[in-house]
Amino acid sequence: MRTGRQVLERALILLGYTGMDGRPDEVRDAALFKKGEAAVRQIYDELRRIDRMGGDSPLESMEQELVLSPAAIRDVMPYGVAMLLAQNEGDGDCQTLFSALYSRKRSSVPQRKRSVSDVLPKGGY
Repeated sequence: MRTGRQVLERALILLGYTGMDGRPDEVRDAALFKKGEAAVRQIYDELRRIDRMGGDSPLESMEQELVLSPAAIRDVMPYGVAMLLAQNEGDGDCQTLFSALYSRKRSSVPQRKRSVSDVLPKGGY
């Protein structure tokens, strides 16, 4: 998986929101794909702020290559997208499951190093 569209399709497969052939149907489920694009963008924005390989620019197109660590794209993003889609669809059982999975997996994302600097004023008394 490298693009937002591929992450969305993986999330739909994880949820079981597929046709008879086991693949998501973009024509039949156009509204679901539209909601899915918003979910992909939201999860991507969240992960790019914490992922050490995360880029600085937002996702412009679903065909754009994601700038995150491969582990974040493959192992974390689909679960966050599935969580949001299940919530939008009113699928409480799936939303609860994918929320727990996403929270657990998100903690495994390689974090950006944060520097702490001394900003307290030092005065002479």
